[in-house]
Amino acid sequence: MRPVFLIAWREYKQYVLSRGFLMFLVMFPLIVFLGAGAIGFIESSRPTRAFVVIDGAGGYAEAIDQEIERQQRRAALSAWDLWVVTALDPAKLKPDDLPAPFAPDAVTFARIEAFENAGGVEAGLEIVRSSLRAGIPLFRAPKGQFERLETGGVVDAGLSTADALEVLRPFLLGERKWPDGSELFAAVIIPSDYTGGPDGAPAQYWSKNLTDPGLEFAAGRALTATARRKFAAGVGLDGAALDALADVDAPVEAFDPAKAGDTVLKDADRLRTAFIPAALTYMLLVVVFGVGNLLLTNTIEERSNKIVEILLSSVTANQLMLGKLVGIAAVGLTMPAIFLLTGGLFAVGGGDQGSAAREALAALFSGHFLAIYLFYFFCAYAIFAMIFLAIGAMSNSLQDAQSYMGPVMILVFAPLPFMPMVFQSPNGLVATILTWIPIYTPYAVMMRAAADPPIWEIIGATCLMLAFAIFLARIMGRVFRSAILRSAPPKAKDLVRLASGE
Repeated sequence: MRPVFLIAWREYKQYVLSRGFLMFLVMFPLIVFLGAGAIGFIESSRPTRAFVVIDGAGGYAEAIDQEIERQQRRAALSAWDLWVVTALDPAKLKPDDLPAPFAPDAVTFARIEAFENAGGVEAGLEIVRSSLRAGIPLFRAPKGQFERLETGGVVDAGLSTADALEVLRPFLLGERKWPDGSELFAAVIIPSDYTGGPDGAPAQYWSKNLTDPGLEFAAGRALTATARRKFAAGVGLDGAALDALADVDAPVEAFDPAKAGDTVLKDADRLRTAFIPAALTYMLLVVVFGVGNLLLTNTIEERSNKIVEILLSSVTANQLMLGKLVGIAAVGLTMPAIFLLTGGLFAVGGGDQGSAAREALAALFSGHFLAIYLFYFFCAYAIFAMIFLAIGAMSNSLQDAQSYMGPVMILVFAPLPFMPMVFQSPNGLVATILTWIPIYTPYAVMMRAAADPPIWEIIGATCLMLAFAIFLARIMGRVFRSAILRSAPPKAKDLVRLASGE
């Protein structure tokens, strides 16, 4: 076994100590943090969308303004809650210990009014200023996303909606700018027979940019809210009562009948049943195919450069094949191990700021997920690595390998459209079918791990998968041994002969 371990160590060092691998380990967390920061920067730098309202029915333009302002106030309070949770130092002041309007809670109309009556953001900052974490910037309310422009001087009051649209068309197409220099993003046209109900004409939303539906949704919500207010007023219900009704939110607690007692499900339980299996399944897929490609490219390179002939002068083809499999498998386990260690250090050293990471790690280690992941990693790796290794042995270049990799990739990614069905119904028909297909068994079982699937089904499918892996290893091993020293790549019709060892 010594030659096998020497080859495995050579393969492992070749990748783990390479500059590319080390750069990946450094860049991955940086990309995550920079990506999160970029999302925040993009959100804060989004342009204000300017729009106009042609109100043929009358009374809707001002109502849309009021509703968009209400939505902005709601967004500001939601942003305050998120900022308080991340900005406060719990050793000085916990978010829940803040006075009622400023402590994180449900964002209701009543709380919005109470927050603003208590002094709003300025008053809240005075309360929390001395309890902030070091280096935390002060809260700034998100800027408004929409601005309604006045139509005076551009659209005459007596024009019909159709004529008004013709006047606005050059502005909507970007051919002209509004008199104040703004670019018109959209126009909301309300016909004269619009009522907000099925008995009237529908409102119209005109915009050249259909990739950003934010304003369209906001205008729709505003018109819906306005129509509801008009209907409520017609039956004697004022706006305050309508807001009170909108604030009603019946509390619901979730329970799992498999847990003893009346224990309410917590975030850690949801992590254990949903997030952890999904994350591990994704990691399993990425790592297996990542290291499989390493195995493929390495084998092609050694074959094309005649290095494999030197290696085979000292070891057998079986030892070379096994050493490659072991070495690349170790590389595949190194990446998640480093990420897991980094996450653990962050959770331990991050205080309450790392509570989410702590809950995730606790859910990961409290169950059987790691053992299942390791077992099915090796099973999936054994299946696909042998395929990649055999393809590499038959190819002198990546171009040669592409003719084989195309069908393999189609086969591998065929079940991806069905994955949401497995998550939603982990013991349903689709999950069961995927479990019994050997090449998909590792991913299906990983996704179903927290759903208590029938044990006989898992054992039976796993035994079938192991039998398939052994059979595939024998076939692909013969292909590897027969093709590795060939000067010319074998043709597809020669695969049967190679697999039989001839």
